[in-house]
Amino acid sequence: MLQKKLTLTVVLILILSFSLAAETNQIQDSTRVIPQQLKLPENVQSVLVQEMTTITKLMGELLEYIVKGDGENASMTALEISDTNLKQKFNSKEIKEIMKILPKGFIKMDRKFHGSANKLAKAADTNDFKTALSIYNDMTQSCLNCHTAYVSDRFENLKK
Repeated sequence: MLQKKLTLTVVLILILSFSLAAETNQIQDSTRVIPQQLKLPENVQSVLVQEMTTITKLMGELLEYIVKGDGENASMTALEISDTNLKQKFNSKEIKEIMKILPKGFIKMDRKFHGSANKLAKAADTNDFKTALSIYNDMTQSCLNCHTAYVSDRFENLKK
């Protein structure tokens, strides 16, 4: 019971710190771009939404593993996040076409996010939870940056 309360307290503190950081720092990422809503073909849009739903679920699990000191599951989950991408759903010709229509800033943010997931997996493998949490925070900031830049129409409170 005490461990559940402690875990819940840590999670709430992290959520509040993310919220405060987002409010005070706004977007301090070098990938900051002028908002530009993504206009994608329906099949691509659908796959991206599915990918983001999966990532959201995995990010919640990842935070739980980090705050519990479960390096093995944190690493596996981070690698699962890293491996989520359009290449799983489209062939190489389709990917080339999709890459032509995606904004370069979006691609840069996406690559940075997935690369961070790999780094987090390595930190978790060595039970370096301080580094893992720092990378997790960076990944969360990347999500906020991307959503603000490209899909603020879906997230009303992220509009500037």
